[in-house]
Amino acid sequence: MKLSIIIVHYKTPELLSTCINSIYSNISDLNFEVIIVDNDSQDNSETLIKRQFKNIIWINSGYNAGFSRANNHGIKAAKGTHCLLLNPDSYIKDNFLKNMLNFYITTDLNNTLGLLGCRIISSTDKKLMIGSGIGFPSLKKHIKANPIYIYFTRKIFKNNIAYNPQLKHYQNHKIDFVSGACVMVKKSKIVEKDLYLDEDFFLYYEDVEWSYKFKKAGFQNYFFSDLEVYHFNSASTLATGLKYEQIQISEYLYFYKTHALLEYYLLGYILKFNYFMNIKLLERKNELTKSAAIKREKIIFKQYFTKIPKLYKKNISGENKYLIYAK
Repeated sequence: MKLSIIIVHYKTPELLSTCINSIYSNISDLNFEVIIVDNDSQDNSETLIKRQFKNIIWINSGYNAGFSRANNHGIKAAKGTHCLLLNPDSYIKDNFLKNMLNFYITTDLNNTLGLLGCRIISSTDKKLMIGSGIGFPSLKKHIKANPIYIYFTRKIFKNNIAYNPQLKHYQNHKIDFVSGACVMVKKSKIVEKDLYLDEDFFLYYEDVEWSYKFKKAGFQNYFFSDLEVYHFNSASTLATGLKYEQIQISEYLYFYKTHALLEYYLLGYILKFNYFMNIKLLERKNELTKSAAIKREKIIFKQYFTKIPKLYKKNISGENKYLIYAK
């Protein structure tokens, strides 16, 4: 078995059908399997999909396990030498799978390639969606988000862009983090070095943490710009309001997982100062809608930032029963 395509699904049977149809319609001379991990959709998805497509492997999580846990179920069940994690609200064209697999194999001759990503295009407006890049989240990122820092750096360093994702997404290059919407990896690397996705993440930032883990293990993540996957803009995840709150929560968890505890709490002070400055400036400019959005972020910060270290203690063996998600 050359390739296992793993799709985590939750209550979007029509989009899932489109995704699987694009796989079967654009594949040639490749031994593959499709594994669907369903996060307790509680609808007719399984019946609908199995009626349309033969040889689908369907795994029921039994509850809404989130993105990481569900993908790990699929990876463990996979028989392919390589795994492709693909979102259910996406579709592919031409010989996407064969070309991506061939690129992975030829680039991995020294066994140094980690996660491989590609360009993601919005299926609605055909715009580029930035999901991969260089530079992991850090204290510096939030310091740079402070209005005072922004004001002075714009004055001093005009047009100084170190990394232009709009440009780089049309070039093959090494990257730090890869979008989980479409990512390929050799299964043996996950198994041998225990590089499964961190199951403490419910949704968002699990791909960033996964990429960080692969780089820390000595692998190089890579971006393949010759291929595109088309994506329906988070149609299978959360409502817009909850989506941005979940991203915020998951970023806290990522920072806690990858930084010292002192740095984590230092981040909290930086965020509080940024909230204070941004709200003051926006209210002075009478931009009340933007100010309200920042105040909502501040509320989420108060609810979850100090809660995360209490629930997710480092160096605890066994499965963590907690999953933090926006409600």
